[in-house]
Parts: sequence; structure tokens; C-alpha cells
Amino acid sequence: MKRVERDFICLFNCVWYQDFPVFKGEYINRSNWTIHVGLVMRECAKLMGARTFFEQCGRTDAVLRYPDNQILTYVEWEYNQADRDSVNELDKLFEKNDKCYFSTFISYCQHENVNIVIEKASRIWSEASRPLIFFLITYEPQPKKRRHFLELRTYFFANSKRKLVRKQPALPWDIEQRKYNSEQDAV
Repeated sequence: MKRVERDFICLFNCVWYQDFPVFKGEYINRSNWTIHVGLVMRECAKLMGARTFFEQCGRTDAVLRYPDNQILTYVEWEYNQADRDSVNELDKLFEKNDKCYFSTFISYCQHENVNIVIEKASRIWSEASRPLIFFLITYEPQPKKRRHFLELRTYFFANSKRKLVRKQPALPWDIEQRKYNSEQDAV
């Protein structure tokens, strides 16, 4: 994994908690999710010396581009579970993957469907020329189509291989700082 990819993963996982759009005991809705992800992308781009352009290049959710027009990453995010056949964002990213340093996908799935989602991503990305960084937020369904977030998982796909790079609580108030830091830093 290259430094630019490691830096992007680190930034996303940190900035994810910044200005989180809900408070403890509340649920996040689709519009708050979309806005939050857009703000996270903009902040990550800024910290990496790039700019964020939304709904560009054939309606890609975001394009992070350097001033010399090199594309850091194409970004897609999807509120629907990534294991559904109707979710084609990975296919859209795959079509453009040779024009950027890496591609980025952000999505949800129910905790018990993680393996199905990861297998789908592995199948699609097996022939890609550039890496995929996949941020997957797991959740438990709640009444009234609400979701209780559990984990933010970061996967890295490259050279027909995949790796779980990081796993952390998805909600900022679920972090047990001392316990979480000591366990994660020891790995």
C-alpha cells in the first residue's frame, strides 16, 4: 500500500467523527448521511492538497483532483446495502479505475451481510488495475427503517487480494478511548 492510500485511509477514519450529524440516541437519515460523507470527502481532499468536485465525470458522487488535474480518487457512496444487485457503484468505479490513483467506495450493510458484500467487491475488483479503498459501515436495523451503526470497516483491494485495514466503532460516542487505543495500537 502506498503512502497516499495510507494517508487517505487515516484521514477518512479520523474525519468521520468530525461534525457527526447526530447525537447519542438519535438516528441518522439518508440526507444527513449524504451531506456528512460529502463533508468528510471535502476535508480529506483539502488535507491532501486536492479539491473535491461533486457529481462530476458521468455523475460520479465526487472526484478528488489535484491542481495539475491528476485525479486522486473517484468516490461513490450508497445508502442502500452494497450486496443488493441494484447497487452498481462498484461497477461505475471499476470502469474509471485506470484514470486515478485509487478508487473509493463508501456503503452500508447489515452486520451479518459483511462477507457477502466483501465477496461481491472482490469479484468486481479482481481485474482492476488500481486499488479500491472500501469504507463499510455496518448496522443493525431498527424500527421505522432506521439504522443503528456498529462499525466503520476499512478494506483495501489490490492485485486480486483484499485486506481489512481497520475496524473502529462507527459512532463517536461508542469509542472507549483507553481500551480502544491500547488494543488497536498493539496489533
